[in-house]
Amino acid sequence: MTVDPDEARRLLQRELERSEYDGAHVTWWDRASRAVLDWLGSFRADGLGSPAVAHTLLAVAVVALVAVVVLVVVARGFPRRRARTAGSDLGGVFDDDDLRPARAIADEARAALRSGDWSRAVLDGYRAIARGLGERDLVPDVPGATARAIAARAAAVFPAEAERLDRAAVTFDDVRYLGLDATEAAARDVLDTEQAVRTARPARTTSSAVPA
Repeated sequence: MTVDPDEARRLLQRELERSEYDGAHVTWWDRASRAVLDWLGSFRADGLGSPAVAHTLLAVAVVALVAVVVLVVVARGFPRRRARTAGSDLGGVFDDDDLRPARAIADEARAALRSGDWSRAVLDGYRAIARGLGERDLVPDVPGATARAIAARAAAVFPAEAERLDRAAVTFDDVRYLGLDATEAAARDVLDTEQAVRTARPARTTSSAVPA
């Protein structure tokens, strides 16, 4: 079936008006698709010249339509998937069968650092922070809490380390849930934070509950 430029423009317009695109921020994909719409709208039968030129331009327009629709669909879906992954759907810091004490976890994290396994050092380094806070009864509900929730609760107990705790939690989530490779600097930062929290005097012995 042959699709003329006006029909191609209508198809793209209808695709972009679908409900799953509602509320999305304007991106360069939106601007690109709008440019294609304007380009398709500029085609007129009396300005295309010979039938061969008209058919060629029509084919290009249809290919552009399909490409833009596919790219818009992919571009719209990826940020939402990433946002869900990086947001409230993150799980707890520990695996269900991880019962190691804080000292053992910290030792394994430093061994991973020495061997160059930066990602393992980050994961166990933050777990050592979390397990240590639980063992000292400074942060409640450590086993099921997310890294960011633990950092927020710990910040109330160790306000001087609040920024470092939050940074360590973000690094942990990046490695565990986004699959990013840790750097040596990031691993050392997490382990330095673990040592600072372990040796610091808490500001108080109870913390306000923060949703996991």
